[in-house]
Parts: sequence; structure tokens; C-alpha cells
Amino acid sequence: MSVGLDIGTTKIVVTMGYLCDDGKVDLCGYGKAPSTGVQYGLVINLQDTIDGITKAKQEVEEATGLPVNDVYVGIAGRHIKSISCTHTITRPNGHDVIIREDEIAKMTADMENYVVNNGKVIAVIPQSYLVDGTETLRPVGMVGQNVTATYQLIIGDDLEIKKIIKSVKDSGLTMKRLMLEPLASAISCLTEEEKREGVALIDIGGGTTDLIIYRAGVPVYIRVIPVGGEVITKDIQSLGMTYEEAENLKIQHGSCTPEDADANHFINLNNSAYFGQTVKINARDLALVINARVKRDILEVVRAEIEKSGFMGNLMRVVITGGGGRLAGIKSLAEFIFQKRVRIGIPGMGFTQTLDASLKDPIYSTSLGLLAYGCKKDGMPYSPRTTTPTQEEDEEDDDIIGSDEVSRSRRFFAGVGKGLANLASNIMSSLTDNNGEDGVD
Repeated sequence: MSVGLDIGTTKIVVTMGYLCDDGKVDLCGYGKAPSTGVQYGLVINLQDTIDGITKAKQEVEEATGLPVNDVYVGIAGRHIKSISCTHTITRPNGHDVIIREDEIAKMTADMENYVVNNGKVIAVIPQSYLVDGTETLRPVGMVGQNVTATYQLIIGDDLEIKKIIKSVKDSGLTMKRLMLEPLASAISCLTEEEKREGVALIDIGGGTTDLIIYRAGVPVYIRVIPVGGEVITKDIQSLGMTYEEAENLKIQHGSCTPEDADANHFINLNNSAYFGQTVKINARDLALVINARVKRDILEVVRAEIEKSGFMGNLMRVVITGGGGRLAGIKSLAEFIFQKRVRIGIPGMGFTQTLDASLKDPIYSTSLGLLAYGCKKDGMPYSPRTTTPTQEEDEEDDDIIGSDEVSRSRRFFAGVGKGLANLASNIMSSLTDNNGEDGVD
């Protein structure tokens, strides 16, 4: 059995399942709890976060009758940053000897030790290569003396990562691996064809909006924008209601397209807890509030990031998922802003047809993606063969992503997987002081 743990701003979700013989994932059960200790993807209150994880864990155990021990944990939040850098090697007899896979893997591994102020490298994403001045995405098999690689380094704040790891540990769980949440959402929402053709996945969560761009089958750009659905809810709340009422109103009656809302229709909130009486909200006013926030603070900011990346012209489609994907009218609004084909990302890629219908909801994209990733890792059969550890890890990650662009996926996931695993190991060690007592500095 494998388990995924999504620690979100508004909810904590634990999913359990296993890998079937046909390569699909079968979900056994899941648990969910409110996330009251996280803001904008950051763990603010450790005890509240621990309590939420424990509650979601207990729900899964009660539903399945199985214990939850090891988990694959998602990581995102507004502390995630990225920088671009290059790394060059000079190969002796480069014009006579072809470039090997282990040479490229070592270049990626070297970048894991990149020194960052107050941060840690949690993922190394190869972008492109120059072999004696010739640009390529696949240098293995070429000949050349000078190889220059361009990387995107994903950086996480050291203290924030420690808090996530401690929350998991103090919930009685063992973290098997950290994984970037937008990568997890991509696993459960995107097709391989979309990744090859060029796609931008926008995961609108409660506190942050994650952007990941795929081109030629591999991720080429990742950003975390510190604005999510909570700002919309707070704006609606200003119309005269509690936060909970505003959230329900947004989900049940909200729309991103004011032109489709009836100005003569009023939504009644009976016995509002805020005023102790019935509150009437005009449907057009509600849509105007939602439209302003979604357009200005989320979608237009994402569009600027995509244009900044230089990949706008390579995109065939935009996919929107997360809680924001549930908003009525967001598809048409996004099509207007991006001038691209848009669809709502419903998770379920790679799962059996028995997947609970209630989980085919954009809010579960990350949690199902974490589970799918974990199942593919844990479900790999042992096959004794003579190969290097790096090659073994690369071949496992090829199966995880399921991409036809094997060599490029191999280089990417080797960097991400090894980087996150090393980081987790180092931080776990630092959480115990000389007296053997747990603590966060």
C-alpha cells in the first residue's frame, strides 16, 4: 500500500491505494480534515497542522482497516522560489567519445549543492543544453568537448521545510519523499499528449496558485504565486457574512462571468451568523467581486508569468485545476485572458474506473497525484541487473511519469527525486539535537 499526504491551506487529505497489474492505481480509501494551521502554503501553527494530519490519517485507517505509516508528502507554498543558472563541463577527447548518460546525471547532481542564502535546493530542472554551441534537449549520444546545461533550480526556505517534516513526524508518520505539489497535480490531470504538445497547468489552491509548464514531455517552468481562492472568499465576506458563509456562497452560487449573472436575482442567506438575520446578496454583485479577483490577481498574474517564461507561443492548451477550477465561468474567462484552449483538470489519470466519483474533483488533484507517484515508486518490481544506482533511479522515474520522452524525463526526475530525498534526509537529521530531543530552530 502507498499513501499520499496533501497539506493544503484549506484542507489536509490522506489517500491510500496500490498499483494494479495493469499499471493503474486503485484507491482504497481517503481521509480529509480542515487545515487550520497553514496560511498561504506555510505552516504557521505546528500543533494545528499535526492535529489535522492525525485526524485525516485516522479517517483513512478507519475506512480501510489498515495502518498508515509511510507517506509521500507534497510541498509548495509562497516560500518556493526558482532561479536560472548554468553549469559547464569540458570533456577530454570530447570529439572522439560520445556523451554518456552518467555525465549528464552528474552535472544535474552537482547543481543540488548550489549555495542559496536561507534556502535549500529541492529540485533541479534541466532546461536545455549546448554541445559545442549546438543547442539540444538530448545531449546523450552526441560528441563534443564543451557541454553547457541551463537549469531551473527550485528553492525552498529551510525553516519552512523543517516545519513540514516535523509536522509529519509528530503525527506518527514517516515521510518517504517530498514532492513538488504542481508536479503531483500534473500526474493526475495531464495527458502525455498534452505534455508533449505544450501545456500550462494552473493549480488554484486556497492560499497559492501553482503554475507548471510542460514542453516536449517534460516540465520546463514552475512558479508559485502567493494568491489563491482565499482572497476571493474574503472579498465576498465583506458583503456581510461569515467566512464560512462566503466560502459556501462562492462554491454554490459564484461565477467568474458577471455578464451571465442575473442582476434581478438575489441569493438569501437565512439567519446569517454574522447579523443574526437574513442577508440578501445580488447575483451580479457576487459575480463582479469574483471576476475582479480571479481576473486581476490570479489569471492575469499567471499570464504575465507565462509570457515571462517565453513559452506562451509553445502552448497548445491551458488546464485549470485545484479549488479554483470549481468556479463557474472560469473556463471561458481563462480562454479570453490566455487566448488558448482551456479545460478544467479533473484528476483521475492513471486510476482504475472504480475511483470514487466524489474524488473526481479539482480539489483532489494534488492528493491523487501524490498517491499515483507513490504507487508507481512502491509498486516497481525488483529486477536484479548490473547497473549504476543513478540508472536504476532514472528507470524508475521513467515509469512514474509515463512519458515517451524517456531520456528527458529521466534527467529531470533523477534531479528532482535525488534532490528531494537528500534534502529530506539532511533535514530529518537536523531535527534531533545532541540530547536526542526533537525541535525546530
